[in-house]
Amino acid sequence: MTATSETGETARSQDPGSPGGSTSNTAEHNSGVQSENFNGDYNIFNWYAESKQPPLKDRQVSETEIARARDHFVPCPGFEEAQATLERSRVLFLRNTGTGRSLASVRLLTKCAVASISCLSERRSFDSLADSDLEPGGGYIWQGLDREWHEQITPASVDRVATWALKQHSFVVVIVDHRVEVDLRKYTERLGKPDPVQVALSVLRSQHGLAADTAEKVLDAEFREQLTSTSAPNDAEFVAIRAWEVHRGDRDKEQAIADASSDLRTSVARWFLEVDKRSPIEYAMLVAIAVFEGREYDDVVQLAEDLENMIYKRDSGKDVESRKIFEFSKTVILFRLNAAVTPHEDTDGSGFPREAVHFHRSDWAREAFRRAWSEYDLFRPVLVDWMAQQAKLGFQWYCAKALHDVLVNVPHSEPLAHIGALAAKQSRHANELAAELVGRLARDDRTKHVVEPTLLEWCDGDRDFHRKWTAASVYATEYGRRQPDTALRELEKIARTNANLNSAVNAAIISLLDEPANRTKVLRTLVQWTGVRAIDTDSMEQGANLRAIGLDCAQAVLGLMHGTSYLRSIRAGGSFGDPNTRLVAKLFGRLFQDQNKRAESLHALLELSARSAADPTSDEAVGFAQLLFAVVPELERARALFQHWKKVFPGNTQRINRAFVTLKNLYRRFGLAPEQ
Repeated sequence: MTATSETGETARSQDPGSPGGSTSNTAEHNSGVQSENFNGDYNIFNWYAESKQPPLKDRQVSETEIARARDHFVPCPGFEEAQATLERSRVLFLRNTGTGRSLASVRLLTKCAVASISCLSERRSFDSLADSDLEPGGGYIWQGLDREWHEQITPASVDRVATWALKQHSFVVVIVDHRVEVDLRKYTERLGKPDPVQVALSVLRSQHGLAADTAEKVLDAEFREQLTSTSAPNDAEFVAIRAWEVHRGDRDKEQAIADASSDLRTSVARWFLEVDKRSPIEYAMLVAIAVFEGREYDDVVQLAEDLENMIYKRDSGKDVESRKIFEFSKTVILFRLNAAVTPHEDTDGSGFPREAVHFHRSDWAREAFRRAWSEYDLFRPVLVDWMAQQAKLGFQWYCAKALHDVLVNVPHSEPLAHIGALAAKQSRHANELAAELVGRLARDDRTKHVVEPTLLEWCDGDRDFHRKWTAASVYATEYGRRQPDTALRELEKIARTNANLNSAVNAAIISLLDEPANRTKVLRTLVQWTGVRAIDTDSMEQGANLRAIGLDCAQAVLGLMHGTSYLRSIRAGGSFGDPNTRLVAKLFGRLFQDQNKRAESLHALLELSARSAADPTSDEAVGFAQLLFAVVPELERARALFQHWKKVFPGNTQRINRAFVTLKNLYRRFGLAPEQ
């Protein structure tokens, strides 16, 4: 059998290195790509790709923070038990909110004598902690507070991280709010609240350099009355800050006491009621810090200025005028926003200082953004457009998290309207943000029921290009992997309408393979798509679209497309051989029958062969041998196939000969061919 025997098409010589590998399409094409917008085919290497993930290390804890934890940490109930668990297990889950777990984590790691302490990205899953990007001998803090990661914290994943930490002489502290499984309790400890008065005094000593007797005077009886046994360390820190501001003469004492005694919601409401004191840049900065709390100050300022400009355009139809050099003071704006900056070191080891911006009170960010959303309905579309713009800078996760919170927790007559508007925008960043929002709705028990009807609506019809693209992106997430039948059915609808959607469908198909149980269904579906035959004119057009995308997906599934691997989803059993050889062989044959795909596929195969020859023990070499073994299990049949390729591609004879020698050696290595 040769790879061109199924339809009997006449092979045509073509250089496999040539760029002419795109599939033709008779459907309506959108063309004319604009800056930040797209109409036509758009490559998304993509929802599942490694390149999509942010760096694992978010920031290096500064020496100032370490010194504070070492010299001014106030003991709290449960700390000694937590220290013992961390030293024994190398992984510690810290529970109980409002107990100062961030500073306690630094203190715990300093007592373990780690070489450095890093905060890991909350945008990365728990499973990614045992990563080669992390240095041996380090201490690591990961805040797993987002519901997105809860299901990935399993006993098996924690055991893997603990094993890695032991081998690397490292320690990992995980801050979580949710309940952990029974099997994880050996890794888990709960902290109690430290004495709030002592916390406030330690803040005055450590952050403002006051002597012990001076700190006692600054934190007078009126301020101490605001601290009770239930006060969280962050509340105590806020009281200390207000006391310090009064001591410096920066704030009226009556106002400071009122702030210190207010609950969070009242405090935020008071800020918004001071309308006569606020400028657009203050509102913009408040929102920017609320959404991007913990990010670099300079970045957040730039994002706030972008939002301020959008506000001016909305109100007056023109850009904001240039600000005078000394008009915008960091000290003043942070003071008016009840915010501060914390120094830290860059994660690249360069030693350059950085500053992360945050509010003084915990949860102020969430409450402030909710208030801005609920108070100013004309502000909402501006905020959504601003977030869509910021998504392109790698801030999509933060935008989706903030938007999801207000959509499900703030009363709104049409919460899905904003997501639909993002999905319909002629901007890939807006569409990606909409897709991530839908994914969050799917993971939320309160809203998961709205996801399927929303996606079905987007997938129906012939013209709604961007909503279809967004729907395909959602099916590339865990939501699609968990219901492959629905995902494949709706992806077929999308594929039939416009071949310019091929990259979005392709991404979803490959993502479905992350669940090994989906593999046979995916292969059968692609065999069906690539074998489409139509009767009337309309269905012929749809069939052409479907076949074009099916061939693209087949290339990816078989590892004949950049960034994909044939071994995806078939290595679970650990044995050599593919249980779906008939389906693989059929797809392989159809790729080499298609005049547009054959050269591109052979080029990828020859590149894979060259890398396999250089490293015959690599996963790529296993994939190369396993793919060809599924198509031509006997060496003589493989020889015939390679001979056929030399006739079809005469300019690549030497490369094809070398590829066959590599394959023959690999067959022998895996015991698939007798020694000769």
